[in-house]
Amino acid sequence: MATSNQKTLVVGDMHLKEELILGRVDAAVSQMDIERVVFCGDYTDEWHSNRLTTLDALDMLVAWVRRRRRQGMEIDLVLGNHDMQYLRRAPGPGTHVDLYDEVANALATLGVQVATIAGNCLVTHAGVTRAWADRHLELNDTYDVCDVCQVLNAMWGRGGEDDFAALESAGPGRGGFEIPGPLWADQSELYQDPLPGIHQIVGHSPVESIDLWQIPSEDGCHTAAKLVFCDTFGLTRDLTPIGDGSMLFVEGKSVEPVTSDSLGLDPWSVASWEWMSTCVLPFL
Repeated sequence: MATSNQKTLVVGDMHLKEELILGRVDAAVSQMDIERVVFCGDYTDEWHSNRLTTLDALDMLVAWVRRRRRQGMEIDLVLGNHDMQYLRRAPGPGTHVDLYDEVANALATLGVQVATIAGNCLVTHAGVTRAWADRHLELNDTYDVCDVCQVLNAMWGRGGEDDFAALESAGPGRGGFEIPGPLWADQSELYQDPLPGIHQIVGHSPVESIDLWQIPSEDGCHTAAKLVFCDTFGLTRDLTPIGDGSMLFVEGKSVEPVTSDSLGLDPWSVASWEWMSTCVLPFL
């Protein structure tokens, strides 16, 4: 059972770069005495990916999680919008429709969920806005991080059509017409309408480095809290890195970046190019 004071490593969206990223996770686990790892979703789909690269990456993730869990480490994996497309058997951005079954089976094996807690922060893929919470959580305007996490996972566990539709609703920031949900909310939408009083850690929106934003309370509307964005592994269409490959260390109320330099690793730009040269480009 997770505790708020566990030394926790939070890892952003992997998008089939498991081979590269898990090595960096292992380095952090070894050097920082990490007790728990939380992944922020989107284990699938990357520019120019194919059947081979998809299945190889997911096989590697499943094997890594199984090994670490056997060693006694707690591993939590939250669900991303790309992952949801496979579970729903619905095409989306980058979805390999011929791999619905294989990807869905891998995600079931991993035990994905919608939300978890790291330290005193709610962790979801894209974040929970006030408007979405008011519409779907039915918590009477009193938001507690444990209650919110429990209700989100209960929606996932019920597996009803209305629950799934609510979880994956997309707002204008991501080309939708609904209230942005916890699998699709854009960074801008979370900035504009954060869930009051709840610290949140999310992936989904690519950032150059770990981005911590303090919600102002002086406006009389918000309650002071922080939003932490950690999707730093993203690539552009031409496979140029967007972020610096940093991860997030959480212990109690403390959150701080874990950089390549602090781990003594090659910069993400160098490591990702070497990985692409051997693991991606030859198969295009």
